[in-house]
Amino acid sequence: MTTVERALLFAFAALLPMTAAAQDSVTRFQLKRDPKNIQSCTPYDSSLIRVHTFTLKDGQARIESAGGINDKMMLVRPNVYETVFSLSGVRMHVVADLGSTPRTLTVTERRRGCQYSGTPE
Repeated sequence: MTTVERALLFAFAALLPMTAAAQDSVTRFQLKRDPKNIQSCTPYDSSLIRVHTFTLKDGQARIESAGGINDKMMLVRPNVYETVFSLSGVRMHVVADLGSTPRTLTVTERRRGCQYSGTPE
């Protein structure tokens, strides 16, 4: 087994207890557009300025919204989940931080710098 394979195995093994220990929950986030967003971010407003529901059940995380978002999220560190999805052909990076106070959900389109964020309703 190579050093890289050992490191990946160790990282995976370290994440398992965190996943198993996570409490089932449903959190609804109302996203808002960042006031610094440029005009070319406007086409994403109708899909992103909505309520997004983050669900954690049996260690599996999902993000859903009426704007058409329905995606699995991966645990990247304790209480932080991420995914990348395509919206109108553009990659959107989603981060749900359940460890912050208050909890936060952030959606970012990195090329233009569009950002949307919210806290629980």
